[in-house]
Amino acid sequence: MNNKGQSILSEYVMIFFVVIAAATAMTVFVQRTLEARVHDAKNYAIDSLTSSGACDANCIQAAGGSINHEYEPYYTASAASVLQNQQEGTGLTPGNGQVTGTIYNKATNENTSTMGISCQLPAECTNNPTGCECQCPSTC
Repeated sequence: MNNKGQSILSEYVMIFFVVIAAATAMTVFVQRTLEARVHDAKNYAIDSLTSSGACDANCIQAAGGSINHEYEPYYTASAASVLQNQQEGTGLTPGNGQVTGTIYNKATNENTSTMGISCQLPAECTNNPTGCECQCPSTC
């Protein structure tokens, strides 16, 4: 009996699963690429609209006074402080007439204190985030 066909079939199945795994892993990168292209296209449209003069004062007033780029909320500043204190005490108690040997005692006292602060840059800092400082409450 010839088993050569069965071994070739298993190799094709392995290649199929490797290709499916690679395509699944790449979907995240493809999705991020498309979202970045859309984001850049919106910013380019806003820049070309405001700098070319196609949007006059009435247009800008209708937009609420200014046309800002999309706000990206991950411009944050944060700081954290963690303090830990641990006290440990041990002791031996000698046995009495009914107990032979000693009794071992151990007491542990742990304290943990955490303090954190984080603030987010305001939407006005979207166009120039390097010129803004994070102050709680944040002002640009």
